[in-house]
Amino acid sequence: MYDCNVLIIDDDTVTLELINVILEELILGKIISYSNSKEALSFINNDNIDNISLVICDWLMPEVSGLDILSGLREKSPQCPFLMLTANATKDLVVNSMRLGASDFVAKPFHSHDFITKVERLIRDAEA
Repeated sequence: MYDCNVLIIDDDTVTLELINVILEELILGKIISYSNSKEALSFINNDNIDNISLVICDWLMPEVSGLDILSGLREKSPQCPFLMLTANATKDLVVNSMRLGASDFVAKPFHSHDFITKVERLIRDAEA
């Protein structure tokens, strides 16, 4: 288990709940969830990101995209790991996200084992 805080942003409440359930078995710290991307960006912009060890974010959301969230995060916390979730893993998305500083990707639908492996790697890398 990891003693850290994780921020999850996804407009799909089923995916959001699934990730919460998976992380509850893995994370000792806080799991902060937003289904509204605009509210999540406000959370990041209001300097609440200092204690966050990992951000997991959907790419395609109404109002504010995952790329916008990533850009806002990089202004506040350039080193915070960012795991992009997407059902549309196109080459352009991957290239643009990597340029903005995404740490890794998970394609939806995902297998929980693959998801956990990526989350653990990102947390371990950040702690090193």
